[in-house]
Order: sequence, then structure tokens, then C-alpha cells
Amino acid sequence: METTIQKIEDYYNQYMSYSSNVLLNLNTETLISRIESLPQCKQILDDLIRRNPITEEEIKSLVELGTIKALLEQHNEEYYVAFCIQWYKYQKAHWKSIICTYADKVRWLTKSDKESLDKILIFKTDVIRPIVDYIISQIKEHNLIYYYLDRYKSRVERYTSVYLKDKGELDLQNDLALYLYDQDLSFFHEPNLGNGKPDFVFVNLECNKKPFVVEIKRFDALEDGAIEHSLRQLNAYRGQLPSYGCLLIFTKDARYTEYPKEINENLTIRCVYLGDKSPSQL
Repeated sequence: METTIQKIEDYYNQYMSYSSNVLLNLNTETLISRIESLPQCKQILDDLIRRNPITEEEIKSLVELGTIKALLEQHNEEYYVAFCIQWYKYQKAHWKSIICTYADKVRWLTKSDKESLDKILIFKTDVIRPIVDYIISQIKEHNLIYYYLDRYKSRVERYTSVYLKDKGELDLQNDLALYLYDQDLSFFHEPNLGNGKPDFVFVNLECNKKPFVVEIKRFDALEDGAIEHSLRQLNAYRGQLPSYGCLLIFTKDARYTEYPKEINENLTIRCVYLGDKSPSQL
């Protein structure tokens, strides 16, 4: 199975390999469209924009500065990528010239008239490539696993909670295992409770150079003591094979939405609601 990263690289090589500006706009739009058709990639870009919103007025103002230096001095690399993707979306929505190309609009990088080929290369290397590299870097961390865990969470809360609300941890493990298997993901699953091993370990997914551990718990009520005990257990597993980890809690406690997801950069909590409220009521 071709990995997501391979697909992205193939798309980039296919649509950005031409030096001519004749089809540059069409190829650029097709490339971005193909990348965003991969759900996990779209989620990465949506999250990036959500964290770094840039208004149309800011885009026009920053472009008019004629330099990117001020932008890089005030913000980090992530912000620059957020600027690039939102600049592209702004141009696509508001600029319909059939004569000029996106490369002609990167005057904030080129600063002066240059040969057409130079502008095209700069557009590819300084606008499009950073977007592609950012998505790949996020996939190589742990975003792809969280994408599937969040999809599973949404699936349960919308469609299957009525069948799972009275199930025990072993049945919940098996339900997640079946979902992940249907997504064609590779993982180790230890279905026997209390055996001193983590529930799920991902070692061959394009997420990072470390294993990713998922531990499942079922708590009807979210009690700090039980959660802290589970986190200690998960950290013990992570200590055996230095890894990322996620504590996946199934609960009927509607307060789960207030529970912090981020513990630190290597450990997070996800809660799947099994109560009677609909997702819109949470």
C-alpha cells in the first residue's frame, strides 16, 4: 500500500516538475486539491490555519511590505507555512488573471522583476515546498495516528455508542482493533487484560521513529485518581520502549470535553463519550 507521504511526494513531483509557466496555475491548484483530498492532510492544514489565522487585510499588508524578513522575525516557521497556504487560498479566490501566474504574485519574495523561470523556481521552493514539507513533518510525528483515533471517536459518538455503552474494556479494545484493521493499519494488539502489556502498539506506521502506545480505559465517571493511575501505567509502558502515548478513555461522563487533551508533547488523553447526549449537546 502506498503511504500518504509517498502520495504527497508523487503529487509534488508530478505537478511541480515543469519549468514552463503555461500550466503553473492549473498544476498548483491540482496539487493542493490532491493533497487536501487526503483527509489526514486536510486536517493538518485546517489545524495549522486554525492556530494561525491570517486575515485578508493582513495578507495584503504583508505582501505589500515587499519582503518576508519582517514575517520571519516576528513569527516561527509554522506561521510562515500558515501564511503560504492562506496566501495561496486568497490568490485562488480573488485573482482570476489568465495571463499572470501565481509565480508572478510572489513579489514579496522576488522583490523585483526576474526571468520567468526564476520566479517559478522561487514559487515552488519558497511557497509550495514549505507547505508540502510541513505536512510530511506532521505525518512523521504522530498526527496520522491521532487522525485515526479522532475518526474512531467521532464514529463511536455519532453511530455506535448505543451498542458500546455497556461493554467492558476488552470489547472496547476489540472494537477499536476492528476499526484500525479496516483502515489497513499495522499494529500489535494485546487483548488480554491485566497482562502487564500495553493494549496497542504502532511501530510500522509513518508517524515517527518511536513506537506509539495506546492504552484503553473505561470509566463511567472521570475521577482524577483513576486517570492519574492510568497515566502512570501508560508512562511505565513508555519507559520500557521510549515512545509516544495516548490514554484513550471511554466514559459516560459528559465532563470529558473539559478534560485537557495535552499532557505534554509525547503524551495525550482522548475521551470517547458513551452517554446519552448527542455530539451537538456536548
